[in-house]
Amino acid sequence: MATKTVYDAIVVGSGASGGIAAYVLASKGAKVLCLEAGRMIDPAKDFHNHKFPFEWPYRGSGKPGKYGHLPLGMEWKINEWTEDLFTVPQNDPYALAPGAKFTWTRLRAVGGRTLVWGRQSSRFGPLDFKPKSLQDGFGEDWPLTYQDIEPYYDQTEALIGVSGGPIDFYNSPHNKNALPGFNARCGEAIVRKGAAKLGIRAASTPLAVLSKRYDGRYPCHYCGACNYGCDTASRFSTLEVLIPKLKTVSNFTLRTHAAVHRVLLDPDTNQARGVSFIDTTNGLEYEVYGKSVVLGASMVESIRILFNSRTRDFPQGLANSSGTLGQYVTEHVALNSVDAILPQLKGRATVNEDGPGASPIYFPRYNYKQKSDKFLRGYQLHVASGCDVGPGPGADAPGFGAAYKKKIKELYPASVRMGGYGEGLAFAHNFVEIDPDGLTDRYGIPQVRFHTNAEYDQAFALRDEIYGQIEEILRASGAEILPYEKRPPYPMGSVTHEAGGARMGEDPKTSVLDGWNRCHDIPNLLVVDASCFPTHPEKSPTLTIMTLAYRAADHLADEIRLGNV
Repeated sequence: MATKTVYDAIVVGSGASGGIAAYVLASKGAKVLCLEAGRMIDPAKDFHNHKFPFEWPYRGSGKPGKYGHLPLGMEWKINEWTEDLFTVPQNDPYALAPGAKFTWTRLRAVGGRTLVWGRQSSRFGPLDFKPKSLQDGFGEDWPLTYQDIEPYYDQTEALIGVSGGPIDFYNSPHNKNALPGFNARCGEAIVRKGAAKLGIRAASTPLAVLSKRYDGRYPCHYCGACNYGCDTASRFSTLEVLIPKLKTVSNFTLRTHAAVHRVLLDPDTNQARGVSFIDTTNGLEYEVYGKSVVLGASMVESIRILFNSRTRDFPQGLANSSGTLGQYVTEHVALNSVDAILPQLKGRATVNEDGPGASPIYFPRYNYKQKSDKFLRGYQLHVASGCDVGPGPGADAPGFGAAYKKKIKELYPASVRMGGYGEGLAFAHNFVEIDPDGLTDRYGIPQVRFHTNAEYDQAFALRDEIYGQIEEILRASGAEILPYEKRPPYPMGSVTHEAGGARMGEDPKTSVLDGWNRCHDIPNLLVVDASCFPTHPEKSPTLTIMTLAYRAADHLADEIRLGNV
């Protein structure tokens, strides 16, 4: 009779959180099994980042109707470049409660959403971890401080490679070992000067994109197509940076096509003893066993797994004695950008300005001493300009013929676009649950239903503040602001920055996880993705997701070595 393998740790997911956790655990000697619901990716075959729109049958947009009706925030993600990466919602629907909105971006493949992420890598600051006590009394503090996480930011940034240079902004700590930042393009430099007239400073954007050779990886070659993948590993993804390292160690095993749907509990100890998963190639169910289980499947998936693992002792979902599992889901206050024309750049020569795939400068939050009676906390602003693969704002103008084409060419190098992210607040009434009507995914696993809405008073007030500040900066830059509509804040999930639902905290009665990402109820079960966030500051979350996963896995590896797990 074959002996059943018991791993030190089973890690669910191979993206930003799961990939980092698996790497840290295996690097410290733990025997690790990493389960990924999707397939292995071959960048040479699966990425099309050097393909131009005219090379696609439908100019990159896809055959009309092929993707169904895409929710707001998906229309720019799923196209002919990426249709074989993302999960198309009409093929795997999820449920929305009446009046709810949520845009769930799913990418089932080795590397997860790090294959196509935005790459902005700002650190959260000291105030971000203690917003209730140090800012305004709303919400909850994190059960850790910036000082607790700072050394892990250092290690995570060293592992993934971050360009951007030092910054000295209040509550925006800098990467001590950053690679040189990328140069601003003409339009961005003009807007930077305009903002400076108002006393608003710009910073070099910290990007997980290499500005020079690093760790055997090539620097960015400025194709500007990071959202379609990177075939030179110049931007970080777990697929291209961590998986090659892990393949060289004997204590790491990766199993693809493994859709985990349930955590297994030891009936005698009530501790996690493994997981059950569906092999998506044959539809069969398998069980694997471990001394610990680490969920890093992404916010929604990890919550879904915990709910679907309910037992007699945990009838509301596994590790949910607090009753808060699925609650306090949040997201950035996100909105449509403002387009403008810089007259001084009209008619200049067209040059290749694709750059590193994201704006090289941004405006960190600067309103800490400007308290508002309409909204809490604050926002960051971003700006982008230059000639890229798109036709620019001139293509939206009416016209036809030679004069029309001349106008487009004149405006093409003169466009600039500004947008922003505001802090989204965490409310109990924004939550996710298992669909009570029995919706399942294609593998028969119970699916989720969202009760979420990003349209609340704080979000509208913050939106109006952001738009007002953008207009002021653009006018100070001499820009001609194009007509735009002040739409409601985007649905949660639309910019793929959703967080919360299994928040960490000191009190087991009001939170799911402790400060080491361990479930209060089941200490050998960890959740290391963005579901652990108690709050969601204006900064992009991915670096902090990875850093928390690094810290949690480092602590778990020590506990395994000491025999405490």
